[in-house]
Amino acid sequence: MPSLDGHWQCSGANIPPTERSYFTLGSGSAGQHAIREIFGTADRTERNGMPSTSFEHMVELGDHSLSIDSVDGSGHTFPNAHFPLRFSGRSVDGAAPFTLTYELDGATLHRIATRGNAVADDERCTREPEPAPTACPRPNLPPVVIKAAEPDYPAAAIPTRVRGTVQVRVILDDRSRVLWADIQSTADPVLNDSARLSARDSTYRTEVRDCRPRAAVYMFAVQYDYSGN
Repeated sequence: MPSLDGHWQCSGANIPPTERSYFTLGSGSAGQHAIREIFGTADRTERNGMPSTSFEHMVELGDHSLSIDSVDGSGHTFPNAHFPLRFSGRSVDGAAPFTLTYELDGATLHRIATRGNAVADDERCTREPEPAPTACPRPNLPPVVIKAAEPDYPAAAIPTRVRGTVQVRVILDDRSRVLWADIQSTADPVLNDSARLSARDSTYRTEVRDCRPRAAVYMFAVQYDYSGN
């Protein structure tokens, strides 16, 4: 299947110019487990002058159907999906039917979202070319945390003085931005929201391979130890 990976410059009627970025993570598993995930972001300056960022997460299963969670809504494709991808489901507020279609033709992407009978988003995008390779003193580096955000100890955990470690999977793009963060393991679910926020608010440097920054996965560990009276 063609890849959405990379950075895209998008425009459409009544829509501010938008930069969309996508990164594919393949797990190599089979059956009904996810065999790959696609993470996306959309950055734009709204008409009121305020910047905004939204996120998308697509999951491909063993039957090659895909599901999506996006700012427009959540939905699924049929099995053995291929481009053009068409997701059907419900709008983000659950109040209306929702479709999201991706048409990909080489370096051109057409993204159409509908809510009920109305078109909510209609964008045409052009893929940015990859930068030319350069030389650097350290051509290969693993992803690292530059500055970890201090987590809050959840009030709901105080009565039982929960302690332990939460592992958060952080998806970074090639510009070291956080695309996604989800819980991989936890000492107690009451800690999860705090750990996820800490991972999202931290600062990272993504992987460098052959002198080029790459999208990467970083496992962020948050240790909790109750220190109150």
